[in-house]
Amino acid sequence: MESLPGQIDKSLDEASLSLRAGSLRTITHILLPLLRPAILSALIYSFVRAITTVSAIVFLVTPDTRVATAYILNRVEDGEYGVAIAYGSILIVVMLAIIFIFDWLIGESRTSRSKAKNQA
Repeated sequence: MESLPGQIDKSLDEASLSLRAGSLRTITHILLPLLRPAILSALIYSFVRAITTVSAIVFLVTPDTRVATAYILNRVEDGEYGVAIAYGSILIVVMLAIIFIFDWLIGESRTSRSKAKNQA
């Protein structure tokens, strides 16, 4: 995410300023659409890391809290491998669904940019 803002061509900002667009309009109509894939990618990466991290969750749970990763870990410790595999599979399916939705959103933005490029 850090490298993407540096890759945006400065001429886009200059063109926006020469057309008398304000800073807010430049950000909302030029920069944010270009940064959207990087922002979504960072959010998805953070979500997947948060869901799959066990070490931090171990310190946050109470006996009444049921977090999926801690529950799966407890099932493995108790020897209930079938239950652990079932819950792990559900967790994987949920994460894959979110990743596919992300890919669909990014693919859609790529398609709309290429359509706009072809029309220009």
